[in-house]
Amino acid sequence: MRSFNRLVFLSALLLSTTAPALAGESAGDYVDDTAISTKIKASLIKDQELKAFDIHVDTDRGIVHLSGTVDTSIQKADAVRIAKNTANVKDVVNDIMVAKK
Repeated sequence: MRSFNRLVFLSALLLSTTAPALAGESAGDYVDDTAISTKIKASLIKDQELKAFDIHVDTDRGIVHLSGTVDTSIQKADAVRIAKNTANVKDVVNDIMVAKK
């Protein structure tokens, strides 16, 4: 039984460290992407004009994808500015929509 538990543990450990690599991304890249997304989300929450909106942030190899809905084009531009000014961001794909009133 101990051998089986050890095998399960080692298999899970192996998968957790190689899963990003299987997707063409190293573990370091995955951590960097997660850190970038977290920094951007924190900055969006700090912004008084943007904190009430549900802006989705996904990062893959330094390329940030923004989506969601805001009230004005200025808010949309502010979200992009925040993302672009975040360390290690290579590019920003902006799919944020401005709500029609």
